[in-house]
Amino acid sequence: MRVALIVPPIPDGNTTPALGPLYLAASARARGHEARVFDARFDADPVAEVRRFRPAVIGLSAVTPGYTWGLRAAAALRATLPEAHIVFGGPHPSALPSEVAARPEVDSVLVGECEDSLPSLCDALARSRLETVPGLVARGGVRGAPSRFLSGRELDELPRPAFELMNLSAYFKGTQTHGLFSRGTRILPIMTSRGCPSTCTYCCRVMGERLRYRSVALVLEEVTDLVSRYGIDELFIEDDNFTSYRSRALEILARLAALRPRLHVKFANGVRADRVDQELLVAMKAAGVYSLSFGIESGAPATLARMKKNLDLALARENVLRAKSLGFLVGSNLIIGYPGDTEADVEESLRFFLDLPLDSMAIVNLVPFPGTEVRGVCEANGYLTPAARDWDNYYFGLNRPVILIETPWLSATRTARLVRDAYRRIYLRPTWMFRTLRHLSLRQLIRGALFWLR
Repeated sequence: MRVALIVPPIPDGNTTPALGPLYLAASARARGHEARVFDARFDADPVAEVRRFRPAVIGLSAVTPGYTWGLRAAAALRATLPEAHIVFGGPHPSALPSEVAARPEVDSVLVGECEDSLPSLCDALARSRLETVPGLVARGGVRGAPSRFLSGRELDELPRPAFELMNLSAYFKGTQTHGLFSRGTRILPIMTSRGCPSTCTYCCRVMGERLRYRSVALVLEEVTDLVSRYGIDELFIEDDNFTSYRSRALEILARLAALRPRLHVKFANGVRADRVDQELLVAMKAAGVYSLSFGIESGAPATLARMKKNLDLALARENVLRAKSLGFLVGSNLIIGYPGDTEADVEESLRFFLDLPLDSMAIVNLVPFPGTEVRGVCEANGYLTPAARDWDNYYFGLNRPVILIETPWLSATRTARLVRDAYRRIYLRPTWMFRTLRHLSLRQLIRGALFWLR
């Protein structure tokens, strides 16, 4: 069958290639289907391009802020390709499968990891045997086999992401963005493991709680393939828990350090601030890692307890200082307005971060994504604002935050003011400007200026 996979746009500015649809396209092709990927962040009119492709199966990969765009695209495609089977997957449909499957634009939903279930759906459609498809929820209450997560062995058996289906020339034209810093001009992502055993209440853990690891040898084969086929000069590692298996992490870093030519390497997540030490940081430096981002989320112990973050703040502080002493660019995240937070908690948290020599901070209001524990808390207590009814608002709007919850402790208006004030206090300090601005390119400086002027 012809399979079209569509990546909706989202307004967070991130243009990193979406690994999920690229893995799905490769898996569908490996099972004998013809697959293409249409990325609305780069393609001028992806709906028109899908129409010209005339697929039998149309898959939309939807994070929450891309969901309603996906519904509109599905409705437009339904009108002109009425025989096509339209299936939604990704974090949002996985969290709300019955709700999404009930939409008239949607034929079915695939829950969780879909490298096996999407090709199985294509096979089952030919035989009218949808009940055999893992993780399937279809209109009319039809359900397939139970969803499951791939094992480490199965991850090793997956074909590599089909980057060749992307418009890489458009992507490499200096438009790649993920965070404040970049060193390379041809940047592609990789994921060496999946899953997260942490209990953070604001995360939906779409890849499950159990950690699964790809073999080190195959990871390095993929890296060398990215260099030889696509000429990458920077590697973006997307693991949620890269350092959880310490000896494996050290082995991958040692193998990256031996690569020639050397790559720039960046972690925007996946490195807990209390799960690194001097040896790991030195190994990262030798491997070409130049930027680390620690998901600390709050500097207030009471807030971290409510988040079930289980983070040692003293050790986090120590490791930020260690990383800076070794020359890394170091970033972190701060969530403002978590249920139970008072202004005193926010101030305590912000003072923790102001006391650290951080190069970047993503300061955001709480986004209560469906499928998270905190979403249930907000629904049960009536904390959701009218803006929370619109899924388009579920993204991290840095300079113009859309406040999705209002609590007895912080009003929506006050939360928005606290987010904006925190940005000014972090980024308009002379010490930050002197330390960090020299690491930004002219393009990055212009983008930053436009951020403040919007």
